[in-house]
Amino acid sequence: MYADMHNHFVYGVDDGCKTKEIMEKLLTALHEDGITRLISTAHITPGQRHFPMEDYLLHFEEAKAFVKANQWDLSLYTGNEILYTDAAPRYLREKKALTLGNGEFVLVEFLPNEKYLRLQEAAQKLRNAGYRPVFAHIERYEAMNDIKHVREIKHDFGVRLQVNCHSFTDKQPFLRKRWLGRLIREELLDYVSTDTHDMPGREPCMNACFQALEKEFGHEVARALTWYDAQELLEET
Repeated sequence: MYADMHNHFVYGVDDGCKTKEIMEKLLTALHEDGITRLISTAHITPGQRHFPMEDYLLHFEEAKAFVKANQWDLSLYTGNEILYTDAAPRYLREKKALTLGNGEFVLVEFLPNEKYLRLQEAAQKLRNAGYRPVFAHIERYEAMNDIKHVREIKHDFGVRLQVNCHSFTDKQPFLRKRWLGRLIREELLDYVSTDTHDMPGREPCMNACFQALEKEFGHEVARALTWYDAQELLEET
């Protein structure tokens, strides 16, 4: 069984599925890939782009109804993937942006070339506001190529760190593969999850990822990164 926090399956919101039919196909693929807990993290940019919250929640309920009708062991939870802006803490307080599963954890992303000081600032402001930040797909950020930055943002700022599963199923350059290995061996990485937006082209690959992690790092590490550790995100829901 694999937990997953990083899907954009609710149609009509940002870059998620364009139609209900595609959403249903994606949910089917997620179920068949072994995922049993799923947080729908539709993109939001606080203060810069309008987010259709009512549409999101309506489509989310349609997704839950589809899963229930199929009697799948697949629990769905609300959430957002927040492109960090200065307005993010206020949006969270005002419920204009959603935490993961209505708990304390917040999924945050940045532009690939964002300065490290901005990542630190985001972590500190979110912590001061009472939230627990999770940095999404850290493999995309130039600032995190420096392993010292990864260590600091995790240990000194209390940030949880996530990497997309395709990083372990797709062929990687030598330096990126070595960087990923260091994340795991130094216990810096918290979660591996999908970044599934649509079908075709962004299909889930958690089962293949689990097998790749198990082969390289062992069963317990693979289980922790794809399932066990991610359960903390939903403990309060």
